[in-house]
Formats: sequence, C-alpha cells, structure tokens
Amino acid sequence: MSPIAHVVLSSVTTVGVAYWSKSWAASWACFLGGIFIDLDHCLDFYLAKRRNPFKYRELSNFSLREKDGKLYLIFHSYELLTACWLWTWYGNPPMVWLGFLIGGTIHVIADQVTNPLKPLAYFFVYRLKQRFLKELILKPKFYSQLQ
Repeated sequence: MSPIAHVVLSSVTTVGVAYWSKSWAASWACFLGGIFIDLDHCLDFYLAKRRNPFKYRELSNFSLREKDGKLYLIFHSYELLTACWLWTWYGNPPMVWLGFLIGGTIHVIADQVTNPLKPLAYFFVYRLKQRFLKELILKPKFYSQLQ
C-alpha cells in the first residue's frame, strides 16, 4: 500500500478512534501508529545498503523494485501485534497505547490485503523460515517482474 493510501486510511481510522475514545491523544497515536510502523522499511534498506535512504523514491525502489535484499519488516508482524493486543487486554495500558495499536493493526491488515507478499508473509516466523529472502516471501509472479 502506498504512503498516501496509508495516510488516508490512518485519517479515517483516526476519526473513528476520536469518536469512540473521546481522546485527542489516542487519536493522534492512532494516526501515527498507522504511518510510522513503516519505519521498519528503513531498517531493511539500511541492512541491505549500509546507509540510510535519503529519498523516498530510493526506499520505494528498494522495497518494490529490487530483487536483492531481504524483508525483515520487524513491525509488520502478526506475532508482535498479538503480543501487544494480549498486553492491552490483560495489562490495562493507557488509551494512547490502544490508539497506537489500532493504527498499527489497521496498517498491517491493509498491507496484507494490498501488497504482493505471500499469504503467510506477515508472520515473522514465516519470514524467518524463508531466511527473509524476497524471492521466497514475495508472490512469484510479482518477484519475476522485478529488476
């Protein structure tokens, strides 16, 4: 999913959280959680290139156009989300945390539906078993079209 689409989706989700929670802090946390979860793409880029991406196009090309590299995507993980939701359910965290978690969860679900990754690719353990290799994580048809 594109960054613009994530901003739009996060905005809509934020309105829902604002209405439900009556908390501006939780609403902002929801918006930020829906966007900043993508910082793990920068980590993937850094691990592959040993430098920071200075332009969005550079990061986008690495993520969606290059065959080389690995996809760790440590924040895009159903295991991490499950642990966070369990802590939320049993730990009674602040409303801000719940807003952040809602935003991040909606983000991962939207990515699952729209991105060209194999169905299990949003499980960290699956990516680990595939050695995080793009060729084993991306859908074959999409991978074969990469440069």
